[in-house]
Amino acid sequence: MPTIAASAIVPVEVTVDGRTVAVDEVPVRTWVRHPGDLLRAVLALLAVLGSLVVLIGASNATVGLAQDLSGLFTGIARTVLIIFYSLYQLAAVVIPTLLLVWLVVRRNWRMLGIFLLTTVVANLVVWTAEGWIEGQVPEVPNLDPDLEASLYLGRIDLPYITSFAAGLTVLGPWMSRRWHRAAWLILLGVLPLRVMVGLDIPSGLLVAMSAGWLIGALALLAFGAPNRAPSGEAITRALDKSRIQLSELRRASVDARGSTPYFATDVDGGKHFIKVLGNDERSADLLFRVVRFLRLRNVGDERPFSSLRRAVEHEGMASVWAERASVRTPTTEAVVALPDGAMALVYSMEKGRSLDVVDNDELTDEFLRAMWEQVSLLRDGGVAHRDLRSANVFKTDDGQPMIIDFGFGEVSASDELLDQDVAQLILSTALDVGAPRAVAAAIAVLGNEDVARAAPRLQLPALSGATQSALRKRKGLLEEARSEVISQTGIDDIELVELQRVKPRALLTLVLAGALSWFVITQISEVPKLVGQIRDADLVDAGLAVVFSLLTYVGAAIALTASVEARLPIIRTTLVALAGSFVNRISPVKVGGIALNLRYLQKSGIETTVASASLALMALVGMLTHISLLVVFSVWSGRAVDYSSFLPRGTILFIVAGAVLGVIGVVVFTRRIRTWIAEKVRPQVSKIGLQLRDLARSPGRLVLLVGGSLLLTLSYVAALYVSILAFGGDIGLAAVAVVFLVGASLASAAPTPGGVGAVEAALIGGLTASGLPASIAVPAVFLYRLATFWIPILPGWAGFTWLQRHEEI
Repeated sequence: MPTIAASAIVPVEVTVDGRTVAVDEVPVRTWVRHPGDLLRAVLALLAVLGSLVVLIGASNATVGLAQDLSGLFTGIARTVLIIFYSLYQLAAVVIPTLLLVWLVVRRNWRMLGIFLLTTVVANLVVWTAEGWIEGQVPEVPNLDPDLEASLYLGRIDLPYITSFAAGLTVLGPWMSRRWHRAAWLILLGVLPLRVMVGLDIPSGLLVAMSAGWLIGALALLAFGAPNRAPSGEAITRALDKSRIQLSELRRASVDARGSTPYFATDVDGGKHFIKVLGNDERSADLLFRVVRFLRLRNVGDERPFSSLRRAVEHEGMASVWAERASVRTPTTEAVVALPDGAMALVYSMEKGRSLDVVDNDELTDEFLRAMWEQVSLLRDGGVAHRDLRSANVFKTDDGQPMIIDFGFGEVSASDELLDQDVAQLILSTALDVGAPRAVAAAIAVLGNEDVARAAPRLQLPALSGATQSALRKRKGLLEEARSEVISQTGIDDIELVELQRVKPRALLTLVLAGALSWFVITQISEVPKLVGQIRDADLVDAGLAVVFSLLTYVGAAIALTASVEARLPIIRTTLVALAGSFVNRISPVKVGGIALNLRYLQKSGIETTVASASLALMALVGMLTHISLLVVFSVWSGRAVDYSSFLPRGTILFIVAGAVLGVIGVVVFTRRIRTWIAEKVRPQVSKIGLQLRDLARSPGRLVLLVGGSLLLTLSYVAALYVSILAFGGDIGLAAVAVVFLVGASLASAAPTPGGVGAVEAALIGGLTASGLPASIAVPAVFLYRLATFWIPILPGWAGFTWLQRHEEI
């Protein structure tokens, strides 16, 4: 549900059937971020991925399909096809122009700016990739080379199609559904028309359209869109048709997840609570259900309803069913259809407060037992609430408990769902009154057997997001509640039911393994070449390269251990460094290894802020060590190194320098970024300063930290040096060190995992510039990369798995 600031709500008076009604309105031009735009972005991303699969793996099949389709129109005169396609081109050019004129006439300058920015970005994105996309498309057989030249308006290229799709997406919230669909149909018409004329096959066009859709959806998420919720006046008029005549309609500042709540007063003085649900709430519900389906099982989630109307009718029915079970709950008074497909649920207004805002002193044992009696009635009636938490339990003004909001409710519910309600309410009330009282109140009404049966669901996946967040802040409360259930019911133990379909650790491993597999497959063509080049290497020197590669992990472990005051086991820390080699193979700039080290320090009992500062300190010392060694070895080598062999072309350097200056300018002149740096970055820098001060007071740690960094870097230098010796190379150690230190620094900026490609190019260029023949430099670098990059992958994966299994990360 989009969040609207209270300051954006404007009290106004409207006239309905001759009477004046005071309503709260949100101006149409109020910009908010909608769940529907997030859903649209997710679908667009899937469309991009699917179209790329078709482009890369099924283009040949689309060629046959295009030939079959174009064959159906071979009997139509060529002139007729050209005229028909040119008329389509004319429409494709006129529509964006009309949209621009429409925005200017309406003087919607903000939307005009977003429209222009989005279309330009979309055009540039696909323009840069156009050559690659067209290179993936096979040539269309029997294509007349003069056909495109005979078209009246030339060719509709991929960047234009992408811009068209992006523009239609960002303008969607402002256009009527009829015109928006018509514009999209015209755009989509390019697919069959180009096939009919015999110009193209659809695979590249699909990529362009889906990319435009994605860019437009991301623009809506970034900049927001106009408020699409039904107006207060529209709600009032719709209720009037349902014979609920209002005199006042006000926004309610209450927890009404998945809806927009209102308090209303009718002409007779009656009070009502109204939940308004629109297409955005529908989109949020779909996203919520998809995420839960992917994450969880055995939690009773049903398939999404076919429409918003059906979902609202089901909620109303569940509430009525609870009333029939004698549960104290607000009376369902009406289900009302609103404009643009929105719906409203009208309940009787009850005076009271939800338990999440009630003082804990008011939650007496008598009230808790009365609350559980209502839960018992729900269970007897076969109604599962499925969101039974403190926010959905009311304490009325007369001190009685009332259960509200059956938005996730199920009738004729299974025992598992009924037990889940019990587990949820025990933990939710335990946050307020403590685990002993919460469990005792449930047992006093439901009995030992029912509470014990619900115990396997006393776990985070069975709870609402709000309850999960609260429990994470109250460390140990979940375990205390389980212990209380065991103690008070007399059961031996609680065997938790498996609710997670895929555990986060298993999912992470699966993603890492999949990414690594894809990465290895893309590099597999280099294996025969690499094997052929290292076949004649000296085995002793090659073995030494592997030994020095292993020493780098020992150096990394020593440095990590010295960066914190806590004592870390050196063997386990070395295993973490080795596991980092696996993670870094599928992440650029060693991001994966940094995250792994941070997680390891957290699991070792070190606070996150201290762990982050320690890793930053380790990186700082590593950088200083790297620079110091470069100076030392440059002086030792006694001759200048041709650094131009390492560096890219001057044009690239100018572009990079311009980008860096641009970033600096943005930081200097953007107040929000300066504030963010002051609030977020400066404290981290201060913590690093404190770590340095503590390190200066501990000479032993300082020696270990510098020594570990030296061992790490020098082991890499030694591995490269013995790799050169393995092929009979004759070059000084100092020169090799300078080449490695400069080349590794430059290649570290490469976006590829482990710097693949960039490292090899930098080292080979540096070695040849230092006088080593290419016939030796090339296989030596490949042997070095085999020892330091490829061989550690399998043991790194094994170490990563072991650390996961023993919950060390």
